[in-house]
Amino acid sequence: MSKRYLRCFSCFSHLAIALALLGSTACTAADSPLAYGKVATSAGGTGKTFAGREIAQVMSWHGAAWLERAERNTEERPDLLLPLLPIRPGMVVADVGAGSGYYSRRIAPRLAPGGRVIAVDVQPEMITLLKKQIAEAKIPNIDTLLATETDCKLPAESIDVALFVDVYHELLYPIETMGCIRRALKSGGQIALVEFRAEDASVPIKPQHKMSEAQIKKEAALLGLQWVTTISSLPWQHLVLLKK
Repeated sequence: MSKRYLRCFSCFSHLAIALALLGSTACTAADSPLAYGKVATSAGGTGKTFAGREIAQVMSWHGAAWLERAERNTEERPDLLLPLLPIRPGMVVADVGAGSGYYSRRIAPRLAPGGRVIAVDVQPEMITLLKKQIAEAKIPNIDTLLATETDCKLPAESIDVALFVDVYHELLYPIETMGCIRRALKSGGQIALVEFRAEDASVPIKPQHKMSEAQIKKEAALLGLQWVTTISSLPWQHLVLLKK
């Protein structure tokens, strides 16, 4: 099938394919040539596209130290972000693409008593680092979970909130992954996407690692998700809340 045909295929067909994958009981990669496209690979990109956006390369565990940099406190202001998240004591929150656990460690105390963080990552080395960080911080209510690029490994209706901090744009299989997340959400559960604002040229992040609100809404619609609200009060990022 030609690239031209892929670009010109109707949005209805894209939506039908996405919903069919989301409704599947298995969280595995599907043969869906209309779901993804190809472009010339850019620096920092994968050459694979979804909804007209080139998917960014995943940050390797070798760069985990960058996730713990002191500058995150001023660049991302977790002290401002955490109160904006729809979380409360007793909830189960999946920190998807948790990396070194920077946000998992900050969220966990807000879920006590009775709540837990499930720190999810696809890199075994990140899981090892996560476990080390959790043990050193002596935080009892964080579990780790090794996922795959197409399967989040979360049981159906097991989480209240799925948090993606600077992660969604790196999902190599967004249809399959978000299908798993959608099924893992409890009734009334929400997805929180935190992404660097592509609309703001002053945000010093590579273009492939930024997303606009419009692009997030476009992809959410294809994935069978409903936009709830967008909060843009953070220094560099916006928080977009979605629901099934």
